Amino acid sequence: MAGQTTADIVINSVGTYSVTVTSSKGCVNSSNFEVIESEAATIEFTKVLNFNDPNSITITIEDGIGDYRYKLDDGPLQMSNFFNYVTLGYHTITVVDLNGCRETTDQVLIINAQKFFTPNNDTYFDTWNIIGIETLPGSVIYVFDRFGKLIVNLNHNSGGWDGTYRGYNMPATDYWFLAKIKTPTEQFEYKGHFALKR
Repeated sequence: MAGQTTADIVINSVGTYSVTVTSSKGCVNSSNFEVIESEAATIEFTKVLNFNDPNSITITIEDGIGDYRYKLDDGPLQMSNFFNYVTLGYHTITVVDLNGCRETTDQVLIINAQKFFTPNNDTYFDTWNIIGIETLPGSVIYVFDRFGKLIVNLNHNSGGWDGTYRGYNMPATDYWFLAKIKTPTEQFEYKGHFALKR
């Protein structure tokens, strides 16, 4: 690299360089610059399906060298790779390399149980379910009343509970659930309660 006199110079190493350009009329201009290493990131999410409250996402970079910033959905870029109080459902994570390499995006799903539902056919919270359970085949949820009576069992793609038992509306009160969660790498149980509001 040192002493090259061609119009195209290939640089293979990180470091500080100087280039001098001389025109055909003898004008000379010099510039110093630094070559840094940078590449697009490979995202690896730290995803824990343990129904955290509040829900959070930590992003780790598996491969990549760069000066990265992180963005959740359409939010602002931030230096921290940690997002707290993330709502349930699907989210887009973007990792931006400030050195100009391409952005890397991926989707993450926050899974947790709804705290309440209102089965009044207004299309808002009309059924109760564990948000994201449809992505976990083999998972099953059992819903009980306050006396421990099994009201309904839901498989991973059932769409949730509509607040009825044998065709009758159940009263507005708290209900309990036992979720047997099956992921590609583990199986575990999660218990909790939620409110039916009418």
